[in-house]
Amino acid sequence: MPTTDIFTASPLREQRAGGVLHLYCLPYAGGSARVFNAWQQLFHPEIRIVSIDYPGRGTRIHEPLLDQVSQIADEIADTIAAERHARYALFGHSMGSIVAFETCHRLACLGGSQPELLVVSGHRGPNLPRRSPLMHAVSDERFIAYLGELGATPPDVIATDELMELFLPILRADFRACETYEPNPDRKLRVPMAVYGGLSDADVDGGALRGWQHETTGPCVVRLFPGGHFFIRDHAAIVTATLQRDLREMSAGSHGTGDSNRRH
Repeated sequence: MPTTDIFTASPLREQRAGGVLHLYCLPYAGGSARVFNAWQQLFHPEIRIVSIDYPGRGTRIHEPLLDQVSQIADEIADTIAAERHARYALFGHSMGSIVAFETCHRLACLGGSQPELLVVSGHRGPNLPRRSPLMHAVSDERFIAYLGELGATPPDVIATDELMELFLPILRADFRACETYEPNPDRKLRVPMAVYGGLSDADVDGGALRGWQHETTGPCVVRLFPGGHFFIRDHAAIVTATLQRDLREMSAGSHGTGDSNRRH
């Protein structure tokens, strides 16, 4: 499977292949690889940002939509495994968190190299009960109103019928993927994890974030940032600086958990 069909890689200066860490970035529901377009300039050149488009979104808009986390994770895991990177890590925000989490489990099953770090952001621990209502099957009118309440979809997009006709199927597929997702509670990862959340995110508070600590036998830290659910967009400089530090510390084996719940 050609990686260019899935991944959008930002430009990077030539580096030794073994020294470059590929950071795969998975977007939230309704998002695309463009969410992470500006990140490369915020990272050291030895970290290569590889943004992922899910089928039917972004650069893959003409492909059939997938509406199951398991389907999306299978495809991403197969492609990452085929790359045979010396070093890589995964970052996912909101929906991207559970896709990245499932991708890690599938990579473990494939028997290849494991990521140096899994970063899950803006999502409760997968085995905790959901707090928000199920929305993927409600009427268009109610669904669009809910999008407005979330604040992720720009008001001018919501107000434009032609754009909503394009985006509604994508958003419904993503919501269906998230809302029908059922993790297996009897398995654990063995990779280091970092859990990021916004201090003002009413739906994903510190307790919900700490639910991820039960999902790995490796070290797991929780980081709290200023902002709400989309703190990665509103405070990108702080988030990316912290992420680079976590990548350095995990790669070097500095896995102490004494700074869990640190605020930034």
